[in-house]
This record gives sequence, C-alpha cells and structure tokens, in this order.
Amino acid sequence: MAEYSTARKLNDNELYPQRVAYVTVLHSSEAYVCGAIALAQSIIQSNSTNDLVLLHDSKLTPRSVNGLRDAGWKTKKIQPIRSPFARKDSYNEWNYSKLRLWQLTDYDKLIFIDADLILLKNMDIFFAYPQLSASPNDKVLFNSGIMVIEPSKCLFEDMMAKSKKLRSYNGGDQGFLNEVFTWWHRLPVTLNYLKIFNNGEENPDHQMKNGTYTIHFLGLKPWACYKDYDCNWDMEDRK
Repeated sequence: MAEYSTARKLNDNELYPQRVAYVTVLHSSEAYVCGAIALAQSIIQSNSTNDLVLLHDSKLTPRSVNGLRDAGWKTKKIQPIRSPFARKDSYNEWNYSKLRLWQLTDYDKLIFIDADLILLKNMDIFFAYPQLSASPNDKVLFNSGIMVIEPSKCLFEDMMAKSKKLRSYNGGDQGFLNEVFTWWHRLPVTLNYLKIFNNGEENPDHQMKNGTYTIHFLGLKPWACYKDYDCNWDMEDRK
C-alpha cells in the first residue's frame, strides 16, 4: 500500500524539472471516495507518472483509505479547516480544508483536482504554468476545481490570517481564493469542462469541445446514479 512520502522526485519532462504531483482533498464524509478512485485511475490511464497525493481527515474509514491507496493515492491525514462564513452543516462548511494544499512543501508545484472530475487526456503540460492558474468559472472568476499552485508555508499562514477577514461570495474556498488570487492566470475552458454548468448564450446546447481535458461533474455525481443514467437530466426544471 502506498503511503505519503517526502522523497524528492525529479520529473523527466524538461518543461518542469521540479517536484510535482497531482493532489485532491477529501473531508467531512466518505461521499467522494468513489470519485477519488475514478480520478486516480483516469490520471494513471493518461500515462502520467507523477505522484498522486490525497489529503483526508478522520472521517474516512481505514477500509476507504486502503482502497484509495490501492487505487494509486499516497494518503496524508490532515485536520480540517472550517469555512468561517459557511452555514453549519452546509455542503461547503469545511471547504477551507483545501488551503492545506499550500502546506505540501515537499513539492514545488501541484495540480489540484477535485474528486468529482475525471481526466480524458494527459494534462502534465500544465505543471509548466505558474501559480495560480485555473480555468474560468465565468467571465470574471476562476473555478477552483482544478488549480496549479506552488506550496508555501508562508502563504498558507497569510491565507489563514486573511480567512476571517475576506468574505467568500459563496461561503466556500472558491470565493475566498478568488479574493486572494485576483491576478490569476487563465487556462483554457477545455481544461475544466463544467458539466451541467449554465453557459448561457456561449454554449446553449452545452456541447463538449474537441480537446477537452477533464469532465467536472457538477450536481449529482455519477457514482450516486444508476448505470448509464444521468441524474441531472432535469436540473433546469428543478431550479
């Protein structure tokens, strides 16, 4: 079983001769364990050989942790961080746990990926991009489901100090990080395809573009649905 290691790793790609890794975070429940297993397999099937690191809190059972390790993740236990402006028991109450990413200073650069995404093609090339790089959520803000970041204990402490002062527009990590990284670098929308996200007039039929790197399953998750059935087919009617 793979365990979290601090061993240095020199990547073979000349574009990023650094210590790099893909990383995801699970907290509060086991609801995303199946998604994290699928994510790991999709990264491996893209022929990436970079480390896969998963941060988790005490809500995961040993059985789930072992399953995640068998899937390819190097696991590291963390203390969760509560979102200061989130409502109690809301879905984003502990989303600030994502800030723990900046404590992974054993690596020079990370690509964070939410556990409700799967890769369609190799995306190692994006390790060459600077912090903070992400795809747009709309014309102004970025979506925090995929981010290129550079771990720093100093930056982590700075963000923690600001976390109770900067109000997140959605109560979660995405709103806070958009307040911190106002100078973010825009990556193509094909890097983070937001399934069922309302694109308005830009893409009324919501057709996936050629060359899409990932699918981000917003709404109800595939592992919570019947096989070959999209639980979100009537999402517009539910609004």
